[in-house]
Amino acid sequence: MHMNGLRYFKSISSSLALALVALAAQADEACETFIGDTLEKMFSSIDHMPQQNNSELRNLVEANVDTLSIARFTLGKYASSVTAEDLNEYALALNAFFLDDVRQHLSVDIIKSFDRNHRDCIVETIIHRETLEDLSVVWRVMRVGELHQVLDVALEQNGNTVWLAIELRAQVIDLFERSNGDLDVVIRQLGIG
Repeated sequence: MHMNGLRYFKSISSSLALALVALAAQADEACETFIGDTLEKMFSSIDHMPQQNNSELRNLVEANVDTLSIARFTLGKYASSVTAEDLNEYALALNAFFLDDVRQHLSVDIIKSFDRNHRDCIVETIIHRETLEDLSVVWRVMRVGELHQVLDVALEQNGNTVWLAIELRAQVIDLFERSNGDLDVVIRQLGIG
């Protein structure tokens, strides 16, 4: 009886694992589509507008990158000590930082993706740039219902992966502490304002 129970458990476990793999494949496709479509819209808006008129691109970044969560994350334990107004100003500065970075890229190829859990997935891409070598970029995407938003971006070079929000957090906390909690100093020093 014990062997039958073990076989039954293995059978159920195998079926569950297969079902989860099938669900993960569906979820990854949605994240891949989100990243591909969003980046293509951004690249297209860059191609069709003068440098100074970036309202369409700014709207795309604001709608698809969760800069308020990134702002809170990069401030770490100090996020609760800044005012809502200062936090929003910092998030806007991060938006401008992302806008400058997006302008340097031209097209994207989706390589693969996987789910970390039911709300969190990773999408690996290659970004093609006009005058620089291609760049391997990994996107962390959070799903809330039907909404997808970029939560972090990692650059891969020479076998190393650097998650930008994690790296930025170390710099922001150091600057915040050295400036006695002055978020304006952080924004100026990082050149994101």
